[in-house]
Amino acid sequence: MRIIAALLACIAALTAACSDSNDAKGTGIALTPLADRYELSSPDSVPEGVAYDPEERMFYATSLQGGGIVRVDAEGQESVFHAADNRAELVGTKVDAQRRRLWVCAQKVDGGDNRVWVFDLASGELAQEFFLGAVAGSGSCNDLVLDSAGIAYVTDPANPNLYRLDAATGSAAILVSDPLLADVTGAGLGLNGIALTPDESALIVARFFPASLLRVSLPDGAAVEPIVLTGDALPSPDGLAVLDGDVYSVSNASVSRIRLNQDFNAGEVVNAEQISGLSTATVAESALYVIKSDVLNFVLKQPLDTPFEIFRIDVDVFEQ
Repeated sequence: MRIIAALLACIAALTAACSDSNDAKGTGIALTPLADRYELSSPDSVPEGVAYDPEERMFYATSLQGGGIVRVDAEGQESVFHAADNRAELVGTKVDAQRRRLWVCAQKVDGGDNRVWVFDLASGELAQEFFLGAVAGSGSCNDLVLDSAGIAYVTDPANPNLYRLDAATGSAAILVSDPLLADVTGAGLGLNGIALTPDESALIVARFFPASLLRVSLPDGAAVEPIVLTGDALPSPDGLAVLDGDVYSVSNASVSRIRLNQDFNAGEVVNAEQISGLSTATVAESALYVIKSDVLNFVLKQPLDTPFEIFRIDVDVFEQ
């Protein structure tokens, strides 16, 4: 009898564990699986950055035009997180789920400087801002990534700098300045997306032109080196995301998987064509999602190809 009772107890424990992993915060209510596609309602916001909050199961999308931020829940319900106020062009964004913060790169704030804004996810209020001009005269922000301690690392598209921002102390500094990080075009087409290696030993940084990836050592940025790429030619990279140890690079009309070696200084590229107008990516519930923003047409002042949308990438295509 004791053996049977023990077996029943084990089964009950396993059932409870499985239930907790598949319901809404242990309430017994089954989670709605994420959809393959979420259409955004705005016809002209040009949503550039995308991030995912695993706690509330919300996607967040920033906008180049209007400076608003919307959020979309798992069922596709869209709501305004930060109303468009035309104060800035909002680009790269990340969620700090543990500390309940949304980090956003804000360009041309009030027609002038560039900043990083940190919003309270619960209230939607601006909780903190970093003035990048105070760190480096013409400092800017294209994208950012957060480590497990909540430190933000920020790319500058016009200057050869990476910034390190600490919300806990309010400190901001240049992590590293290096010729390999320079914008050789003079048009702000230098550093773009940024990702963190799974062991947090290095940053992977995208350079838009010439199309390339760089490895920057942590914690102090002491070593900056090009990542040697083989396989397909890497299209000019915008956003980066890491899923199951692989780096995914988003370009206008394609997504590339870069499978890095154990030292993160070499990797094989596999490209997969997509619809045009893509900008950045995020990982949500073990899946890769990208955002269709049509940035290129926006920059070229061409008609926008709508609707804007967030959609899942089938990563199995990279194995074919």
